[in-house]
Formats: sequence, structure tokens, C-alpha cells
Amino acid sequence: MDLLEYLDELAGLLTGRVGLFVDFDGTISHLAPTPDDAVVSPRAANALRGLSGKLALVCAISGRGVSDLRVKVGIDELVYVGNHGGEKYEDGSLVVAPGMAEYEDRIVGLLSALRRHVDTPGIFWENKKYSAAVHFRATDDPASVKSALAEALSVVDEVDGLQVFWGKMLLEIRIPNGVHKGDALLELVGEHRLDAAIFLGDDMTDLDAMKTLRDMREHDSLRGISAVVADESTPEVLLSTADYTLDGVSSVETLLDWLLRASQGDSSTARTT
Repeated sequence: MDLLEYLDELAGLLTGRVGLFVDFDGTISHLAPTPDDAVVSPRAANALRGLSGKLALVCAISGRGVSDLRVKVGIDELVYVGNHGGEKYEDGSLVVAPGMAEYEDRIVGLLSALRRHVDTPGIFWENKKYSAAVHFRATDDPASVKSALAEALSVVDEVDGLQVFWGKMLLEIRIPNGVHKGDALLELVGEHRLDAAIFLGDDMTDLDAMKTLRDMREHDSLRGISAVVADESTPEVLLSTADYTLDGVSSVETLLDWLLRASQGDSSTARTT
């Protein structure tokens, strides 16, 4: 179900303290060959800037490192969550989940080992300090590169004790502390005393947040919805877990514009203390 066709139902959420959580890559930025090439949609950024003064919380939440995410989005008023929930930047303060620093060298070691086995032109090796990603969207044959990376993972010792996940033409490497976007969402809902939450994402790393939002809606009386920015490659588990779909970044832009207009016209969505 396309969320833009159910805006009346979304309007029912916009009372009390409302929080908006948005992923970056593929959600407010078009997917790019490399992470450095990704640029936030100016239209989305303008709407998020306006919403930061209207909603109780506006949060950019990503697998990117917090410092990179802050530069890419460029809105000081937002809360930033990076490294899949491992880092949070709010009100000028950075908080890192316990135990993450001890894995920095192991992440470097695994990236080096994988690169020795698979060094295909077009691969972008991204070390995010507390996690890493191997992007192969820009290679000539992404399917073959994925197979080669999977084979390398099966033989390198450096993967032991780390977690790996596949996304849209990328391999994610994370530390085994169990922290994910769902944990960050749960924490921020409590800290900001939210009555309702809206989550927008596009890839498997967003699944935990969608599941957490559903659980909180069913058991904790939180009002909320999630939407996946979908295309032909979107996994079925994301489609079945999200409440709604959105058709690309342009639909996200339209939704954010609508949310800004709705928040401006309804004083009950204003920030309260």
C-alpha cells in the first residue's frame, strides 16, 4: 500500500509528541555508486529543517558514521544516529555504545582479508570505525562480486566474532554487540516521551526498526507507522514488515512536504516541553 494514498490515516497520528525517523541512503538521498557520491535531496532537507521546529523529534538514522551523516544531511537541529544505532549525536554531545572501540582493529583486519581475495575494480571499501561496508554497485558484474565476497567470507579467519549482513549491492560488517536501529528507536521514543513515531527506510538494515515500531505499537500503546522505499529488489520480508511503501526518493519528498504542511496547520504537533 502506497503511503501517499493513505494520508488521512497518517494525519491521525499527528497529535501529541510525534517523532520522525528517516534513513539516509535510498530514502532522503538517491543510491549512489559510492557513499561519497550520495547527496541529500534539497527538497527533503528543506522539509526536515522545517519539521525539526514542529515535531518533538526529527532523527536521521543510518549505517553511516555519525560524523559523516551530520555532514551529509547538514541540519544542526536534528538528532543523528549512526553505525546502525551504535552512535548518537544530540545537542552537541556524542554517545557511543559500550564496547564498540575494541573491535576497530578487527574490522580493519576483515576488510584487508576480503580485499586480498576480492579486489575487483569498482568496489568501494568503507571503514566506518565501528562498522564497515563493502559496496559493489559500481562493479561491472555485481552478482559475481557478491558471490566472490560470500566465498571469501567462508574461508577468512578474520570474520570470526563479527557479524555480516547483505543489503542492496553491499555487504555490511558489524560488531556482535546486538545494537541496531530498533534499539535506537526504542531509546529515543522513551527519552523524548513520544506518543507517535514515523519511520522511513529502504533496506535490510532498517528491518529491526520496523519490527521494533510494530512491537511498541502492539504492546506499549505507541502510535506509529513504518514505510519502506521500495523497488523491484526490495526483499519480501521488508515489504511484509513495513506498514506502507513509498515509490522512491521523490515520494519521500512529497511525504515530507505534506508532513510539514500538516504540522504547520495543527498546533497539537508543535514541540512541547
